[in-house]
Amino acid sequence: MSKHSFTSRTKARKRAADVVFEADQRGMGRNPQVLEDLLRERKVITAALTPLPEYSQAIVSGVASDLRRIDTLIEAHARVNGLDRMPAVDFAVLRVATWEMLDNADDVPRVIAIDEAVSIVKSISTDSSPAFVNAVLDAVRRDIESPAWRREHVIADEDVAEAEPESEAEDEEAVASPLDVVEADIIEADTTVGEETLTGSTDDQDDTVGAEAEVEAADAEGPPTEEPTEAAAGADTSRAKHPTIEDITAADLAELDEMLDEY
Repeated sequence: MSKHSFTSRTKARKRAADVVFEADQRGMGRNPQVLEDLLRERKVITAALTPLPEYSQAIVSGVASDLRRIDTLIEAHARVNGLDRMPAVDFAVLRVATWEMLDNADDVPRVIAIDEAVSIVKSISTDSSPAFVNAVLDAVRRDIESPAWRREHVIADEDVAEAEPESEAEDEEAVASPLDVVEADIIEADTTVGEETLTGSTDDQDDTVGAEAEVEAADAEGPPTEEPTEAAAGADTSRAKHPTIEDITAADLAELDEMLDEY
């Protein structure tokens, strides 16, 4: 591992690690808001009584923006039982160097970011820290540079971009307005009433057609023929014995006139 003097960039990294360390002591955990609030304070007042360098501000802001992914990478390769089990100074330096390898590799080669981090922990941390920090950061570098890492993050970004419009469309479909529900109920009720009316009118028509058919059949048969009874036969006989005025002819009348003249 090459040796580095504390250049302006190295000092800026150390100052950034100091701010990250302080935020962790304030209970930051994985809440980036604590780090962002502390950064605003340190832009005005610093323990070193000198302004916080611009590169330090860029590092701290970058760590806060990508804190979850940075901690996930460190935890995957640190081989410790929880991030809170490693020295807090080493953890702060690891966060700074991991951000540089993730989001600032175009400006700072990843191997340089590792060398700078090892140089810082040599001066401010334990004797075992340089080897530990070097091993963790080298594993993180290989993970980031592997094709699988790039492929997974490209796919993840595409899935997130596609999932957002789909979730909005599902929400719009899932939320039905009360007016839509009422209209659906009215349409269903009208359909049911229409079916019942149609069924009733069909039955009435069948009854009417049946009645008309019976009437037509009765007309075709004509009135019923009554057979003459004994009383009717007797009446006809009596009319034959006692002639009526209808039975008197003109000759009978002439004869009657002559008889009257004689009297």
